[in-house]
Amino acid sequence: MKITSGKYKYRKIELPKGIRPTTEKVREAVFSMVMPWLDGAVVMDMFAGSGAYGLEALSRGASHCYFSEASRSNAKVLMANIANCEAGSESTVYNSDYQTAITKAAEDGAVLEVVFMDPPYDELSYYGKGMEMLQSNGLLDEGSVVIAEHLYDNKLSDKYGDLHRIKEKRYGSIGVDVFIYEKRSEEDA
Repeated sequence: MKITSGKYKYRKIELPKGIRPTTEKVREAVFSMVMPWLDGAVVMDMFAGSGAYGLEALSRGASHCYFSEASRSNAKVLMANIANCEAGSESTVYNSDYQTAITKAAEDGAVLEVVFMDPPYDELSYYGKGMEMLQSNGLLDEGSVVIAEHLYDNKLSDKYGDLHRIKEKRYGSIGVDVFIYEKRSEEDA
């Protein structure tokens, strides 16, 4: 697998054993949707695996990426991919579960414009819990987006707190939903 565009274009991405990589077609579609948010953005690649989403974001103009990967062996592959792209100065890696990573990113003062959420598809609770924690830890700013990749048949909610779905796409059996963070006043609710 390779980075498809930007300053790291054609750099090879190694895949950890046993993970389900996002196809190039889906990744390209996701980045065509989020390009307006990427220039200079601080992003998070939750459930990073190989780090393809985060590295692609850095390649296309994001300024920093927080990577979250719970598996120690996957994190080693992720670190090697970051090194291969020479993206170490633009990267923070949390070798921890997503909940701990969210807490650590908040402690580090992160404010995220773009979050890629691609958990194991059978862990549906991760979507709601992750989106709730991003908000409760103050990691999102007005207009931040969360991109959630999931099995299309496993429908996500239209709304998680102040995150509202603005786009839903299907790529075969894969669904990609884009949520935007918009604080609503009590009168708007």
